[in-house]
Amino acid sequence: MKMCGVRRVLCSEHYLGNLADVNLCDELNEFQDTHGLQKIASHNKVAATAFLVKYADCKYGIRWFSPYGEIQFCGHATLAAADVLTSIFTLVGKEITFESSNQTIRVSHQGGELFVMCLPQASLEITTDFDHIFPVFNQALSNIKHTEPNDGYFVAQAANKQDLIELDFNAKEYIKCTRRALLVTTNDSLGSDGFYFRYFAPQYGSKEDQATGSAAPLLASYWQIPANKIFNCYQLSVGGGYYQIYKNGQQVCVMAKVLKLKY
Repeated sequence: MKMCGVRRVLCSEHYLGNLADVNLCDELNEFQDTHGLQKIASHNKVAATAFLVKYADCKYGIRWFSPYGEIQFCGHATLAAADVLTSIFTLVGKEITFESSNQTIRVSHQGGELFVMCLPQASLEITTDFDHIFPVFNQALSNIKHTEPNDGYFVAQAANKQDLIELDFNAKEYIKCTRRALLVTTNDSLGSDGFYFRYFAPQYGSKEDQATGSAAPLLASYWQIPANKIFNCYQLSVGGGYYQIYKNGQQVCVMAKVLKLKY
């Protein structure tokens, strides 16, 4: 296995983004060794570790692990993986295809530190499954929707930016109520071209994620963004995250920076 180093992703001048480590497996059986991959991810102690195996030219299998367990999908670690492959194999200008167990993700290098990741659209519907969860929160949320899978997502709206910043809840009690992650958002003070949000997934070991690319399709669906218009997304975690999104056909595209930190 080749240890390819750490990247800082979904960052800008004022937002730190999130860290991801990337490892390239030599063989398929190494890629399929869940216990071995988890051991490496736990040792790394960064938010996410991406493991890759080559299938064909510009096509790779990908798995994601936090220090606590395997993750269904990690957007920032996928962007980190694209930067690693671009650097090692000189894939500038080429689209890289990642195959996970349940979806296909395409990433293209736009030059310099900028990448675009294209994700399938998300489908949301009004939920009635949140009523029993309300008591664990310190404030009211509105317009709550969810994705179809029971281990998917809730998406809710905070009244304004300050309420979103002050939002808190009992993580242990939340986990008892649901397997879903939670995205809370508002467009307060941003007009018609941006959103604030925070992302919580305590069932994966860390209550709040620092910067979350996988939130992009949820934001696009929740705010019903039109095609081909660029929106700014600001994640109000402690370190903060920043990226831009736009809708292209049946996909939601994420434009974000990736910075190399160390070997």
